[in-house]
Amino acid sequence: MRRFAAGLAVLALALGGCGLPDSTEPRYAGPAAEPSRAQDRAEEPLKPDGITSLIALVNSFLKTSVGGNITSADPSDAGSETQTRMKTFMTKETAAGWRPPAQLVVVDATLTPSPPDDKGRIVVKAHFERVGQLDPKGRLVAGQNDPTWERGLNFDFEGEQVGGQLLLSKVPPFMLLSTEGLASSYTRQPIYFWEKDVEAPKLVPDLRYMPNVLPASKKVNEVVQWLVDGPSSWLSSVVDRPSDIETKGSPTLKDDQSVDVNLSAKAAGKSADDLRRLASQIRWSLPGHPVVLLSFENAKDTTNVSDGYLNDNAAVQDEPDLEKFAVVNESVRQLTVTRDPPSLFGPSEWNKAVLSATINRARTRAALVRKVGAKQQLFVNSGTGEPKYVEVLASEMGANLSRPVWINRPAQRFLVTDGAKLWAVTPPGSGGEPPQAVVVPGPNGESLTNVSAFSVSPDGRRIALIVGGKAMIAALRFENGNLTLGERHPVPNTLSSNKAVGWITETTLAIGGGPNPLNDRAAGTYSMVWTSIDGTGERPLPLNPSPPAVLVTELSARTNDPTSRQSEQAVSVVFQDGGQQGRGVFGSSVDELKQDVLPGAAPGPSTSPPAKLVAKSPFYAD
Repeated sequence: MRRFAAGLAVLALALGGCGLPDSTEPRYAGPAAEPSRAQDRAEEPLKPDGITSLIALVNSFLKTSVGGNITSADPSDAGSETQTRMKTFMTKETAAGWRPPAQLVVVDATLTPSPPDDKGRIVVKAHFERVGQLDPKGRLVAGQNDPTWERGLNFDFEGEQVGGQLLLSKVPPFMLLSTEGLASSYTRQPIYFWEKDVEAPKLVPDLRYMPNVLPASKKVNEVVQWLVDGPSSWLSSVVDRPSDIETKGSPTLKDDQSVDVNLSAKAAGKSADDLRRLASQIRWSLPGHPVVLLSFENAKDTTNVSDGYLNDNAAVQDEPDLEKFAVVNESVRQLTVTRDPPSLFGPSEWNKAVLSATINRARTRAALVRKVGAKQQLFVNSGTGEPKYVEVLASEMGANLSRPVWINRPAQRFLVTDGAKLWAVTPPGSGGEPPQAVVVPGPNGESLTNVSAFSVSPDGRRIALIVGGKAMIAALRFENGNLTLGERHPVPNTLSSNKAVGWITETTLAIGGGPNPLNDRAAGTYSMVWTSIDGTGERPLPLNPSPPAVLVTELSARTNDPTSRQSEQAVSVVFQDGGQQGRGVFGSSVDELKQDVLPGAAPGPSTSPPAKLVAKSPFYAD
């Protein structure tokens, strides 16, 4: 097995405003041999040894391609270690004739065992739907249009016994990785880039996949290489490509798990803030966020400037805020009684005939969608410190308004959709000026239509949308004080329709809508899913669907803190079903938002039971 070629020679690394070269010396092409430290051990790839079931053998074969996207310094030898490992699952004759393309294709695989045919051959029938390709930078990309995959690929695996070992005698002519293998053999690994066009930039995550067959020290090198190569194209308009600080040799993983990045003398001319931003960017991009030490020209003394890294990520929370609100009897009510209700949602002439609402966590900004005669109208608070609202007048705004959302960055705005267009509303200031509402256009001024729901990530530079009943993501640009959308990318899922979306983590979404069409692969019926922003790793929400799936028409999710160990497991989503009932998903259960959790719902002196208070359009503070 080939070892990792020493060093990413004269690597340039840095932060927003600093730059890196377009290419570097060699990359890792397979698992490292004999890691020197216990904490540096890699996960062993699957082997065919002892597998006696053909379907189990095929399942393992579709996972052992892990690492096949990581290329070597020699293009002619790219992926050879992975292909050699995959050939151990095959008979000698099959392995000798197997020459797949270098691309690692991720597929959704359905496997069906068949009884032996009249010649005694055992077969597993497979149907593959292409999800995308894993490229050398750890990105899952759409790949080239190929008629082979237009309607999926059907293939019959065959196996035979060779010396007491079951091996594959017929395999597809591709290097395939199942979505199950992607989930089990790779780790979702965000890397971070500094946003641009704002005065106080934050780090924005870019989703990548790290193969678990790499030991920890090689993962550090791979992350550095990904930072060198820059952001994914869909984010490039809102983040800066790192540039202009050189490192010497490879970053070093120390015994205490800290990472030492050795800078060249060129870094001496950089500001302290440049160096701090460099260290923070690297620290956030590494698994577990270890301490990053900067040394200069191999000096023994190192400088730790990464301690303030938590302040560079807008998703980090000082304390979990799970305060919930809902519309009850056409007024906004606080559902959790952890502190006094906000004055902006107190009893007033404004808090009547309300359909949906939002409030920021500081409780200084709120918006209401109210019924005004036969139409819906948006109102935002006046900004005078009083619970007073002003009407948002926009002659082109439609009458079917979504729940508004407050975003703190990159600019403080309310966003709302009228079922067709996405609108950005600048609230009035203390001077009494009226609110301003403008349409948020797409790329090159494109006019978006059929936008029915949306959710903005904590960093404010990415947005998830429901467009034409389908979930999508896009960059949220900030240009000359105005918001525009970047190119949209679909988020595939198994629901029959998409109607609502929210961010559970920085790189995962909750999507709600129509129940999934029942089929042989569905484990029950569900109408809300958890999925990565690229549509992989989908699972039902909650994990054990109960009650039976209903139409989800609206949802609000609390984005988990990326420093929490429970970030990937904890789920806090409130939603409205087609029956106009507010419900919540907390962990693995669904709870109806009932009367007994509503403040002020106690019965009066009458002995008659109180009327049920139905919580509609529930939401978290933004």
